[in-house]
Amino acid sequence: MSSNFGPRDVDALQELASIGCGQAITALGRLAGRRFDMDVPEVWVGAGAGAIASFLGGLGQELVAVGVKLEGPLTGDLLLALPEPDAENLATMLGHPPASRWGGVAESALMESGNIVGSAFVTAIAKLVREKLLLSVPTFARGNGRDCVETLVAHAGSVAVATRFSARVEDTGAALEGLILVMPEPERIAKLLLHLRVS
Repeated sequence: MSSNFGPRDVDALQELASIGCGQAITALGRLAGRRFDMDVPEVWVGAGAGAIASFLGGLGQELVAVGVKLEGPLTGDLLLALPEPDAENLATMLGHPPASRWGGVAESALMESGNIVGSAFVTAIAKLVREKLLLSVPTFARGNGRDCVETLVAHAGSVAVATRFSARVEDTGAALEGLILVMPEPERIAKLLLHLRVS
């Protein structure tokens, strides 16, 4: 797969992620009542599940992640992942600070955040490709990077796109950081990018 995935495909996938994740992060900011800034998406081709897990682990030893399945022309997985302290800050922004452990309304608030991020992403991409994309119900995971990948990602794809985002927490001045990780199925994303180039 990676030998057929050239620089033009990487650029197109990065642009696709910029559009989709830009809308997703804007939607998350509206939900939280904060402005979120995003970095330029990073694209990996030929990355195994271990490399993706290690990248997620760079966020922190304990993560909170919400995953949704993407179906249609862009089939794969989308994860909203944050270090646990940042996830707690996000839940607090949403009016549901977690207690001593995750569960109840705090966990539901994070899952709704993941659902809104996924919905905004697929809506933006669907408009771009002029086709219908579907989204599964969100799933919650907590643990290290490998735990989250194994819980939330069904396929062992070799293509991944990560978009970091951040915001200031006004009460404390601390930064809230996280990322949106999109892992499309390689064969489907190759066909989608080819469709975009010829349309």
